[in-house]
Amino acid sequence: MKKFLAALLGVTLLFAAGCGANPEAEAVKTTADSFLKAEQEGNLDEAAKYMTESAVQDMGTMSELRDSLSMYEEAGVSGDTLDTFMDSMLKAYRLIWEKYEIGDVKVDGETATVMVKVTGVPMEVMEKEMTEEFGANVAGQWTEDHMEEIQNYAAGHTEEETFAWLMDQMLPAAGKEAEAKMDESERKASDYRLTLNKEGDDWKISNVEVKSE
Repeated sequence: MKKFLAALLGVTLLFAAGCGANPEAEAVKTTADSFLKAEQEGNLDEAAKYMTESAVQDMGTMSELRDSLSMYEEAGVSGDTLDTFMDSMLKAYRLIWEKYEIGDVKVDGETATVMVKVTGVPMEVMEKEMTEEFGANVAGQWTEDHMEEIQNYAAGHTEEETFAWLMDQMLPAAGKEAEAKMDESERKASDYRLTLNKEGDDWKISNVEVKSE
C-alpha cells in the first residue's frame, strides 16, 4: 500500500509540475509583450529597454532619430517643426503594429523565440514607400504649389533664412503626407519571429524578423 501511494504521489507531482507555468517562458512572453506595446505606441525609447544593445543600434531610439535632425535645427529650422515631423513619422510607424497576438513561445537554455501575429501596414510597405524618392516628390510638389510664396519670401531674406523658412513650412506637410500615405495602405497579417537572449536575470530581444512564407 505504501509503495502504491508513493508511486501515485510521484506521478501526481510530475503531472502537476508539467501543468504548471514555465517561469522562463512566462518571463520571455512578458518581455515580448512589453516590447510590442511600446512599438504599438511608437515609443522607441521604451521599446529599447527590452532589446539587446546591438538590436537597439539596428532599430534606433527616439533620441537618436531626433539627433539625426539636429543639423536642420543648427541651420535655423524650428525645434517645434522637427518635433511635429517626428511625431508624424512615428504615427506612420505605429501603423505597422496596430494589432498583435503572441503565439508560440520556445525556450532553449539562454535563447528563446516568440512567434507573433501582427496585423497592420506590412513593414515592407513602409520600407518601399518611405524612400528618398518619395521625399523628393513631396518636396518638389510642395515647392511647385507654393512657388510664388517662396519667391516673395526669398526676395527679402538671406539664403540661410529662406532655407530655414522653407523647412519650417515643408517638413510638417511632408510628415502629414507620409502619415496619410501609410494610413491609406492595406492592412495585412504578418508572422513575426522575435529572438531573445538571457542577459543576467532578464530576457532581451536580439532580433525582430518577418517570417518567410
